[in-house]
Amino acid sequence: MGIILVFIFTLMTIMGGFSWWYAAHYNGLVGTTRILTIISVLGLLFSFGYVYKNGWIKPRPTQTSQRRNVRSNQYFEQKSSESASLVQLHKNEQNVLQQLQKSYQNSVGDVTFNQDNKTFTITPTNTKYVKAINTMWKYPKTNAKSIKSMSDNYLKMSKSIDKSLNGSYTFQVKKSKTGPVILSVKNGKVTLLHESQQN
Repeated sequence: MGIILVFIFTLMTIMGGFSWWYAAHYNGLVGTTRILTIISVLGLLFSFGYVYKNGWIKPRPTQTSQRRNVRSNQYFEQKSSESASLVQLHKNEQNVLQQLQKSYQNSVGDVTFNQDNKTFTITPTNTKYVKAINTMWKYPKTNAKSIKSMSDNYLKMSKSIDKSLNGSYTFQVKKSKTGPVILSVKNGKVTLLHESQQN
């Protein structure tokens, strides 16, 4: 930019000076050419000042600053991508929760989700189901087949949840609204809790 300004005003100054000399020697418009020459000289001085302050040409960004810019852009792109995938994950979790609620609402009970520890919890509210659970856990040896069948069903559901959400989630069942957790499934492993000791 500076070099262009200097070139233009130098050319204008030369032309103005020549016009002024010509006008003075050949009976021309001396006043007009004098003013144009003075303006050109002022412009030339301004352009020299600009060059002194900013240099002849605009400096190109160094490789270091370019690398910083690239890294900075990549960082923000990565953060934006992570934020978008987190939003999508939360949305998918809510979709799975709604499906579970729809599946278990009438036959078993309520389903809730704790996002902090990635846990889906079934709380039985169906009277028949609560009664069956209490009987199975009171007499686990007698009801071993029923407990195994129930465990297998919840294990399948847990695997389906992990596959849908592409992660590791806990899927657990409470004994009743106020009762403890009696069955927990995570990473393909079923844990039975709070069984009574049957003779």
